[in-house]
Amino acid sequence: MLLLVFLVVSLFSSVITGCGQAVKTKEPVSEETIRETEIAESAVVEPLPAVEKTAASQPPHPPQVVGFDAAQVMSHVSYLADTIGPREEATAGEAQAAQYIQDRLTEYGYSPVQQVVPVPAAGGNSLNVIASLPGGQKPEYKIVVGAHMDTKSKSGPSPGANDNATGCAVVLELARVLSSNRRNVPTVEFVFFGGEEVAPGGGQDDHHFGSRQYVAGLTPEAKSSIRGMVSVDMVGFGPSFLVRNMKKAPQTLVNLLLECGKARGLSYLGDTGTFGLSDHEPFERAGIPSAWIEYRNDERIHGPGDTSAHIDPSKVDNTGQFLQNFFEEHLTPERLGSLL
Repeated sequence: MLLLVFLVVSLFSSVITGCGQAVKTKEPVSEETIRETEIAESAVVEPLPAVEKTAASQPPHPPQVVGFDAAQVMSHVSYLADTIGPREEATAGEAQAAQYIQDRLTEYGYSPVQQVVPVPAAGGNSLNVIASLPGGQKPEYKIVVGAHMDTKSKSGPSPGANDNATGCAVVLELARVLSSNRRNVPTVEFVFFGGEEVAPGGGQDDHHFGSRQYVAGLTPEAKSSIRGMVSVDMVGFGPSFLVRNMKKAPQTLVNLLLECGKARGLSYLGDTGTFGLSDHEPFERAGIPSAWIEYRNDERIHGPGDTSAHIDPSKVDNTGQFLQNFFEEHLTPERLGSLL
């Protein structure tokens, strides 16, 4: 009996000893150790999934520059000369041209205004159409770009394609591209003048009614902000590409235009008559640097032969590309400073 008890006790002791490691009581774990473990586990960073490159993740492309479109110009020339036809000052034809131009400017995002221009010699009123594009760097300074809308019928009713639907069309297209690109340094004010030609039955000095009224109405502050004026008049026919003026004001703008336009064949010819031959005249007489851009000579102006079929599209294209380059590239703040 004693032997049996001894054997049972020995067997139980061996079982307890054999399981000692499995049932060994663990030492208590401190809260600090638990926190360190959790921090270490949370520090493990899972690899990010591969991101497929999309167009949105690519570097942005430079903005697309809108170019001068000669086809647009010729469509304006055709409407003014062939659809409306003669546009003598203070007549329904001139008023239709003013409305057409105002409508196109509105389409281009401008807020054009009309200025009534009395023409006593014609016994009625003409109109100026005016729209402004603020400058990107020097908006307090302004360059006026103008073209006259009216026609003159000397040897018969003139549709006025070259004189001066081409000038109006080039200025309209210039307004479109400059507004789209917004690269002009100073403010550009587009003015479509009424009553440029000598009024029917008027004397030698009965002309430039629209541009003269515009200048006469300037306040001293407004006048001082204008650093130059460019008149675009008859740019659709002729071998000679010219910048002209009366030399009544500083030649600074003419010099900049010649510098920019040399590669396009631009050269200088004086406007030496008693009266200026385009709407630069009143600006020059007011001391504002001014220039007239023209192709010459054209024997068909002021007569029935001045139709859109007579216009050379390459001439209006050269004029427009030159002016776009002048305002978007050549007329830097530093060069603008030379006009001040």
